[in-house]
Formats: sequence, structure tokens, C-alpha cells
Amino acid sequence: MQKYTLNVKTRNPSNKGSLKQLRKAGEIPGNIYGKGNARAISVSTIAFRNVNKEIGGGAGLIELKDETGELALTHVKGVQVNPISRIIEHIDFHEVARGESFDSKVPVVLTGVNDCLGVKNEGGMLDHKTLELEIRCRPSKLPENISVDVSNLSVGDAIHVDDLEAIEDVEFLNTGIQVIVSCQPPTVAVAADTESADDSEETTEGEAASEASEGAEETDSDNSAES
Repeated sequence: MQKYTLNVKTRNPSNKGSLKQLRKAGEIPGNIYGKGNARAISVSTIAFRNVNKEIGGGAGLIELKDETGELALTHVKGVQVNPISRIIEHIDFHEVARGESFDSKVPVVLTGVNDCLGVKNEGGMLDHKTLELEIRCRPSKLPENISVDVSNLSVGDAIHVDDLEAIEDVEFLNTGIQVIVSCQPPTVAVAADTESADDSEETTEGEAASEASEGAEETDSDNSAES
């Protein structure tokens, strides 16, 4: 389990104007959701970005510490981002209890991509369908990511959730038949070849039609001269 620390400040539930001022001051408003209650907090934009860089796209728990020294072990449940400015506007943290199972999403990382048999030997293409998996585990067992080896995949093969190696004390919540990754045939190349062949046929047919037309004109000209 990867654990990170963030200092937070308790805030009063605010209107849009005060939230705007809070963001201008370099703070991100958020909430900590626990069992049946919620706390309004704010966290430094810079500090949150630094933790995100440390996590590096993996899964991790963040221990939040407020101004009184109270600690809350959490994971990020949702981040609201402005679609235009790309500024983080709000964060939802969900508190987890040590020793108790909780649900989380964990990214899927493909390994052996450069050695994939279907890509190297058959010209296939990898189709990474499931980018993250839902799991249930205790905080101490939270994996940073789920590693999936694709080196032995041939064209037409796929890896499903049921094919994943078991991880101690980690339960996969996705449907067993859900595809994680597959190796697809080189359909793009085939389509390109087909289009080239079609263009070639159209050109040949056009040339034949042109030659036939020229032949007909020559025949008409000869008949006219004889008359």
C-alpha cells in the first residue's frame, strides 16, 4: 500500500462567491465523506498536485491532517475539473477504516507490450479495453496497480478478468467475462489494401471504357468516309 500525506483546513459550507475567493487564494474546496457524515475542507492546490505526481497514476491512500492534528485515512473518489481552464474545482475524499474492506478503482498496466507475439509476428494490434478495475480490499492490501502480461497474446486472443492472477486479499468486482485487453488482426492494413485494389479496378474499368469509346468513334468515322 502506498500512503501519502496532505494538510487540510476545515471550512464552513460556502456559497459560490466564497468558493471563488478560496480558489483564487490557491486552495481547492473539498469534502471528506465518512460513515454517515461529511466534512467540508480545503487543500492547497500545489500540495495536491505534488501528491498526484508522487502517486503517478497509480492507486494510493492519502492521510489528511487538519489544523487540530486530527487524521483521516482516505482515497480520492472524485475530482471535478473545469472543462475549459482545466483547473481542479472540487475534490471528494472518502474515509476508509483501517482493517475494514473498502471499494476502490485501480489502474491496469500492460507489461510485455514490445514482446507481444501477435504484434511482432502477425502484425496485430493491442486493444486495451479496460483501463481500470474495481476491487475490494483492506487499506493495507491496496495494490498500486494491476499488472497484466500481454507477451503471449496471439491475434484473436484476449485476457478477461477471470484470467487474472489472484492477488491475496483482493477481490475483483468486475464481471469475469469482461475483456481487459485483446490482440486484434491488422484490419486497417487490410482495409487500405482493399481500397487500393478497388481504385486499381476502377482505373482499369475506366481505361477499358475509354478504349471502347475511342474504338467506336473510329468505326463511325470509317463508315462515314465510305459513304
